[in-house]
Amino acid sequence: MFVNGYSQKDMHTKNVKFTAAIQSIISSDTIKPFWSRVNKYGTVPLKGNMLAIDLRVVKEFDSLFTDKKILKKLGFGYGVRALGSVNNKKSILFLPEAYVKVRHKHFELYVGKRQEVFGLVDTVASSGSYIWSGNAMPLPKLQVHTPGYLPITKKGFLSIKAGLSHGWFSDNGIVKNHWLHQKWLYGKIGRKDSKVQFSAGINHQVMWGGYSEVLKNVGGEIPPTIDGYLAPFPLYSYQFVLIPFLQKIILPDGNKVPGYDGGLAIGNQLGSVDLAFDIKIGGSSLLVYTQQPYDFARSLYNLNNIEDGLYGISLRIKNKIINKVCFEYFDTRSQGRYLFGKLQPSNYGEIDNYFSHGQYQSWSNHGNIIGSPFIIDEIYSKSNDILSNRVFYYYGSVFGKVFDLDYAFKFASSSNLGTYFREINKKQNSMNLSFSKSVKRHFLIGLDFSMDRGYLYPNTIAFGIKANYQY
Repeated sequence: MFVNGYSQKDMHTKNVKFTAAIQSIISSDTIKPFWSRVNKYGTVPLKGNMLAIDLRVVKEFDSLFTDKKILKKLGFGYGVRALGSVNNKKSILFLPEAYVKVRHKHFELYVGKRQEVFGLVDTVASSGSYIWSGNAMPLPKLQVHTPGYLPITKKGFLSIKAGLSHGWFSDNGIVKNHWLHQKWLYGKIGRKDSKVQFSAGINHQVMWGGYSEVLKNVGGEIPPTIDGYLAPFPLYSYQFVLIPFLQKIILPDGNKVPGYDGGLAIGNQLGSVDLAFDIKIGGSSLLVYTQQPYDFARSLYNLNNIEDGLYGISLRIKNKIINKVCFEYFDTRSQGRYLFGKLQPSNYGEIDNYFSHGQYQSWSNHGNIIGSPFIIDEIYSKSNDILSNRVFYYYGSVFGKVFDLDYAFKFASSSNLGTYFREINKKQNSMNLSFSKSVKRHFLIGLDFSMDRGYLYPNTIAFGIKANYQY
């Protein structure tokens, strides 16, 4: 449900894996269809046909456990992925991964860019985790975490997963040189061999700091900067980022914190509260999960936005033709303003306004939304403002094998309502069908078809072909 974990089944993992691929996407319109470009770590541009060469080298830790199943104290690994593409007659080089990692017992430290998904969700079959879906180019980070759940009881009935990181955003939008703060804590009840496991936790994400020439000249009673800087005293501001409720106890110094942050919160603070049940039934397994978003903490304790969230069911079965089915429902229409149709006074007229912010514009990196790709920014311009964050959709995916071909089918039907400040009403249907087949030992070829029909994106289709070599 989180990526980049490990377990005892990794005892004899090969040390180094090399992957080389060539792929092409041909679209009938300037804008590529939705599923041909989203949740691909920002490596597929929005516009134009594409031809790309993709190279990746990953060194995992040496065998994590000894023959006596005792965890080794130290481990070292790295990963590099480079993708060069010709898109819309322009050559682009992407570097979605470049990191080194060190493990000491159950803890891991890594430095660099790494492909990740955050949240309790089926990372393979889902439409995308709410807060961090793998839709945007990874940020360079310094991160310490438990890559797997860490048992805190003798027989492993209770375990936790936690992490803390500092990252650097790209200079998109009106704020430059700003930072990322992340932390998360998840707990699990149930051993690895338990028929039922329950997981729950919270993640906290913050965009903070940076400099803005545009905001420098904005004054008023609550100015957004101090001489252009959003955190002119970073260490002072960081205490309020690290401990988000500290601002309710200690009033920030107005000479060190801009008025905008002092009145609300330091930076753009957001995240999700996640719950999941994992149930094993014979040779099958059922994963039921939900992700509750928040932008204002008071929406959590007032439960004003309880209607919003991602709700999913993923069923894995022992069947050749169909081996996995996933259904999801996603809704962000309430945003703390309405609760079951009733206007809520406890947010003082404010709304969560997901992924949007008065200083940082949107929760994005290199022009792509970091979280759910169904929350979109201004796709037809260079603006980073949010176009639609009030959306609900139904999603389904099916995975299996027919005629010795692995296949995956995805379909989403969405209603996009814009924002509370700028309403739209556009329905959209998007589908994707892909096939792949292993050829000999190390080769794999794949075909991909995507289609959009509706009023949010152009009515378009795209075909993709990919040849993959792994050793």
